[in-house]
Amino acid sequence: MEIDTVKNIATIAAPLTKVVFDTFLKPKLDEIKKSWKRDENIIDHAFEDKFLEYLNETYEKNAILNTVAFKRRKILLDDVYVPLTIQYQNNHDKRGSILIDQYSDVVFKESSKILITDTAGMGKSTMSKKLLLSCIDKNEGVPMLIELRRLSKNKDVIQEILEQLNPINEEIDKQFVLDLIKRGDFIFFFDGFDEISITDRAHVTTEIQKFISKARSNKFVLTSRPEEALSSFGDFFKYQIKPLIPDEAYELIKRYDISNKIAPLLISKIQEKDNFSNIEEYLTTPLLVSLLFTAFEHKQSIPFKKHIFYRQVFDALFESHDLSKGDSFEREKHSKLGSDEFHRVLRTFGYFCLKQENKIEFTRDELGIIVTESLDYVGENNVKSSDFIKDLLITVPIFSKDGMYYKWSHKSLQEYFAAQFIFIDSKEIQKDILKHIAFHKNNMSYINVLDLYQSMDPLGFESVITLSLLTKFIDYLDNSYKNFDGKEKLMRQELTFGYDIYLIRIRFDLKTKENHPSEVFKILKNQFKIKYPRMSIGINVTESEDDISCIKIPEIKKPEQNLIEYHNNLGYDFIKQIDITSVSEKIDLKLIKRKPYHVTDRKNALLNSETNFSKVNDLIKIHLRKRSFLTVDKDKALEQIDRIESRSKKASNNSLLNF
Repeated sequence: MEIDTVKNIATIAAPLTKVVFDTFLKPKLDEIKKSWKRDENIIDHAFEDKFLEYLNETYEKNAILNTVAFKRRKILLDDVYVPLTIQYQNNHDKRGSILIDQYSDVVFKESSKILITDTAGMGKSTMSKKLLLSCIDKNEGVPMLIELRRLSKNKDVIQEILEQLNPINEEIDKQFVLDLIKRGDFIFFFDGFDEISITDRAHVTTEIQKFISKARSNKFVLTSRPEEALSSFGDFFKYQIKPLIPDEAYELIKRYDISNKIAPLLISKIQEKDNFSNIEEYLTTPLLVSLLFTAFEHKQSIPFKKHIFYRQVFDALFESHDLSKGDSFEREKHSKLGSDEFHRVLRTFGYFCLKQENKIEFTRDELGIIVTESLDYVGENNVKSSDFIKDLLITVPIFSKDGMYYKWSHKSLQEYFAAQFIFIDSKEIQKDILKHIAFHKNNMSYINVLDLYQSMDPLGFESVITLSLLTKFIDYLDNSYKNFDGKEKLMRQELTFGYDIYLIRIRFDLKTKENHPSEVFKILKNQFKIKYPRMSIGINVTESEDDISCIKIPEIKKPEQNLIEYHNNLGYDFIKQIDITSVSEKIDLKLIKRKPYHVTDRKNALLNSETNFSKVNDLIKIHLRKRSFLTVDKDKALEQIDRIESRSKKASNNSLLNF
């Protein structure tokens, strides 16, 4: 159903939001106003109006789905939402999975704080919106959606809430709203942790935790792509989204197809024996299914390479016809740019966004500046930035407007254009850019860009990133732990190549503040200047803490480890899995309580004594048993290096001028 035919969405929302207000907010307002020295009528009208207005606007805004699959059409979320399934992040957990077809307290059974993580396009944001709408429909509480990319050092959670409520007097109303929130019945959806600026992430993380601590009587849902900094939310119960199965993908395709003509043809093409294995990946996430539909609707062919897939989506958007004006009507571009020129500007624009820490949302002024820089860079100085922005919003709808903000329709589109810029436009600095991104301390934020680049240039990816990774590994084996030998030496090197590891003897008692996990981070920060949001920590890794002398093992995952895991996903044979140890006897390293020990290759270090060396290896493996621990196989790495270097020599000797 198109949104143009749904004239009464506001009418539908009003009675629902009024019930929510009367049930959860009005009683609290009545309590609070008794202790406030303000005119009761002002409080009644001001806050009732503000919250009702907020709830109505929130319902109306999130009931409509903006996605590239519908180009200029707006669709009701409920018309195209295929229920997603979440499962406990621990794959060995026997508690099963939960179908998210409506709001239910079942997701909060284990904790009032839950974390939903998964890769690009799995539907985290759409699921949050579905839960929010259902929460209002069922009168389960007061939902508030906080898009975390809008938080920074200059704007915390409560300021974002006040901005949404548009209060009369911000200074006075800030405390009033906090008092209201502390009384409970709010459900906060913190969406897109991975979209917080890397520069601001540590600060914003601390502010989110402070807010949650103050508002502990409420429920919290945090969504994100996988990020090391999420270890800061260790007390959140963790879920991940299960990939779509083919039947769910087919149902989604059918829902996208208003004409009922495209879906049967596309599904038939997918199910052809030669096609299915090639595009199976496109059927696992709602985003890729929607883009597959868009690409096929335009060209009625299935692109198998990921970058060709995205190019076909761009062509579909650029050349899309306006169905409301007849199939042949195509809107003239305000910028007067052709398809290739427009794509070239978008490549530059996407890369400039990448340089700004993958920024995907802008104010009007910010967007104007970066568009102007992009146009200047490619030499399109005669094009007005305002005209290009109109195209982004209307004629080539890759952007959408959300209140005062302008944003990419989806982060993966920005990442595609950035990867295209690196492949096509970066010229002599291409290798430097690839290495900078691949070995960036927050390289997980750029892993989708690397994946898209690998699709475009697999040999180039291998000759720069794979070769650099393997060379670093061999150098590490040659130049670390020189005063040691034997199998345990190699094991320690394999364990520490991808991780920076610490040991600290401390017994956790969650009832006391001094023996809380945060105390470990405080000690490490004081002694080693560790930045807490980038570190994870092992807690209760054995049945009895006494078996390992209450030793906790904080670790920082290095960029190299993320690349090892990515290469494993690509199927390289130089990746191997380390067997994980269990405790056969008690381990006592005689560590001083509450003193942190850094795992290094210093010969005289306590952790490297003859009696402790193998025990430390075992402890690290016990800690890492919560995941499949991957490392590099030395012999196969050397073989791979030889293959890459041999290919490079062959290419350089084969002169292209020999004719």
